[in-house]
This record gives sequence, structure tokens and C-alpha cells, in this order.
Amino acid sequence: MSRMKTFFKYLLLVVVFFAFSNLMIKAFLKTSYSDMHGYDINVEDAFVDVTEAKASNRNGYINGTIKNTTESVIENKYLKVSMISKNDIVIGDKYILIDKIEPEQIRKFEVKFDYDNVKTFKMEMVDNKPEEESFLELIKTNANDLVNNNK
Repeated sequence: MSRMKTFFKYLLLVVVFFAFSNLMIKAFLKTSYSDMHGYDINVEDAFVDVTEAKASNRNGYINGTIKNTTESVIENKYLKVSMISKNDIVIGDKYILIDKIEPEQIRKFEVKFDYDNVKTFKMEMVDNKPEEESFLELIKTNANDLVNNNK
């Protein structure tokens, strides 16, 4: 019986330590994100409301809603989000596909990004998104360039 009590004491200690460490990790991660202010939204066909925009030194996220304020259907468009550094340099772009939004319809969106030191962002609606090259295609292209330059 003594061994069972000792076992349960250690088990309880492990569970309490696990819960405490998870709570502290979540608290630390929440405080490492700061609000982004001074963003620019240039969308004419819809009303975009940013409900939360936070960034850390390494990544961040933007949550919001988009509402079609026109009398026609918005379809096959993209909401382009340009991430901007403190020196007003565009670090990168993210695209949200707006496949179809009926008049007066509201949709939620979320953008997650992995760019360093983002201070603000700019949103606009565009008709298409640039084609992204795959990582393997970039390696193949760079390898061919290296071979051709050495000839």
C-alpha cells in the first residue's frame, strides 16, 4: 500500500508540473505578440473589418471579416495582404481567395504569416495571384544556372 501512495504522489506531481508548464508556455506566447496598428485597407467592392492583428518577431496573424457591399456577386478575386516592415519595405504578400460572396454576405478570414519583424500591413483586392514556383523547381533552376555558368 505504501508503494501505491508513493506512486500516486509522484503521478500527481507530474500532472501538476505538466499543467503548470503548459499554462506558463501559453501565457508567454500570448505576451510575445503585439498589436499591429496603422494598417491600410484599400478595398472598394467590399467592407473589410480587421478584428485582430498581432505580430511577434517571427510570425503573426490577422483575423477579420469581409462583407460584399455591392449589388453584384464578387467572385474569383483575391484579397492581397502585403506585410510591411518598420522601414516601409514590403516583406511579403499573402493572398486570400474570394471564390464567391453574394451581396450583403459576410465571411470571416484568417491570414497567418511567417515573416520577421512585421509592423503593419496593407490590404487590397486583386483579380489574380502570381504563380508561385515550387521549391523543387527553384532548386532545379538554380542548379541549371550554375552548370551553364561554369561552361
